[in-house]
Amino acid sequence: MGKKAPMWTPSKKELEKILEVDNVHELFLVGQVCIERILEKILEKKFHIPLEALDDPMIMWTQKYLILEKSGLLKGNVKKNVRLINSIRNRYAHRLKPDERAIENNIRELDYLGALHTNPTTKFEKYRICVISTFAALETML
Repeated sequence: MGKKAPMWTPSKKELEKILEVDNVHELFLVGQVCIERILEKILEKKFHIPLEALDDPMIMWTQKYLILEKSGLLKGNVKKNVRLINSIRNRYAHRLKPDERAIENNIRELDYLGALHTNPTTKFEKYRICVISTFAALETML
């Protein structure tokens, strides 16, 4: 096997383009991965944890989240959004027939975090806006 490709963290502009998808599975999976990448960058910067270590399969999303939560860096609605975005992703990634009502409830709970919005026409548009605003809020921690 060759050397693994380096992890990539998109810019906010790239994130907006990435999330312009028609497939809801892709939207939920990619949105969560982008949030996880910015969490890793925060861990690297604030705790000097090498990205190579964070990319190890033994380091799970929950461990990354807990380090940031328990250190006081993740709080309030940003923390809530990060948790909900991961929960939505898990419902799609680990179930053949995800519970749409539970997913809708999770999306309803997402906070816009001050992002400008007019009433989104779909739950997917709200999710997209909230992923972008959560990413932007996390980026300020760098």
